[in-house]
Amino acid sequence: MRQIRFGQNDSINNDAIILYIEEAIANQKAGLELKAKPKSLEIPEELETILNGNKLLKTAFHDLSPGKQKEYAQFIAEAKKQATRTNRIKKIEPLILQGKGLNDRYRK
Repeated sequence: MRQIRFGQNDSINNDAIILYIEEAIANQKAGLELKAKPKSLEIPEELETILNGNKLLKTAFHDLSPGKQKEYAQFIAEAKKQATRTNRIKKIEPLILQGKGLNDRYRK
């Protein structure tokens, strides 16, 4: 996180802080970086089934940006009832085929 936080009543260990700072300087000089790993996209079963049954829809879905794919996957996954999931899939199919994101319809 590259930060150390202290509360009002916390005791500060100066030796530990100096060691952390020296380690950070050494890492910076060595060119070491910590890169975040991208999270894998978890597609709900219902959406996966529909995508596998319709090649055009599957191609259009995979042509979307990862962010838009994630929006659609979360939109389906957050529905608790099967009927709601099915209705949501029916609503998003035209948007996917048009290459639009879930919230693009609200943008001007």
